[in-house]
Amino acid sequence: MIKTLIISADEVAITIISRILHDCCPDVSIIAVSGNQKEAIHRINLNQADLVILDTYLSDGSGFDLLSHFQKPDFRIIFISEYPEYAIRAFDYNAIGYVVKPIREQKFITTVNRAMDAIKYEEKLQLRQLESDMKGLSQAEKLILRTNEEIHSVDMARIIRVEADGSYSSFFIDDGRKIIVSKPMKEYEENLLANGFFRIHKSHIINIKKLKYFEKAEGGYMVMSDGERVPVSSRKRDSVIALLESLD
Repeated sequence: MIKTLIISADEVAITIISRILHDCCPDVSIIAVSGNQKEAIHRINLNQADLVILDTYLSDGSGFDLLSHFQKPDFRIIFISEYPEYAIRAFDYNAIGYVVKPIREQKFITTVNRAMDAIKYEEKLQLRQLESDMKGLSQAEKLILRTNEEIHSVDMARIIRVEADGSYSSFFIDDGRKIIVSKPMKEYEENLLANGFFRIHKSHIINIKKLKYFEKAEGGYMVMSDGERVPVSSRKRDSVIALLESLD
């Protein structure tokens, strides 16, 4: 499922979008609706959305103001607006679509489908890159983790998994340590994915070499070397199975 947030102060637009997604986009799950920046930012960080449908008009500013709070958004954006002239500015924010009100159903569905295709394609690229990187791993890589009181130099090979909690990241090490740093997980994601790690959930990255087995119950869990059961998102399940089969 594509986890989706609708952010707009326009109740009519929210009703129309919700109906279209419910009736015509079964792979899209609406996880929250918000009309103001403060709540919307909280919702995005809390729910780790894949897709944000964002109005240029909010009750306390604009959609552009909201995006300024995210240095490198890890979600796809579809803008909706009454004003066609904002379209160029929207694409400066790497929006995948710009839908002018009143919202036309087929135009909106086409835009959502384009966003879904982009999200799924990015995941396939990540999977292929991981397979390639795992075959080429030959030496231990270090990761520097800074807490308020300590600086840790950790061999990536010893990291079991990383868990996101808003703007914090927890690193679980095979010697029993749990190192919490005040940076979001996406700050480390590129480096980790290039060194044998795989993102199985918006909030979890695991070290494939620390995996014991994949448990298919309840949607799927990765059982790690320390015994922890880490949930696999429903959208990642097929990629996880394909990855494990490629490692035979």
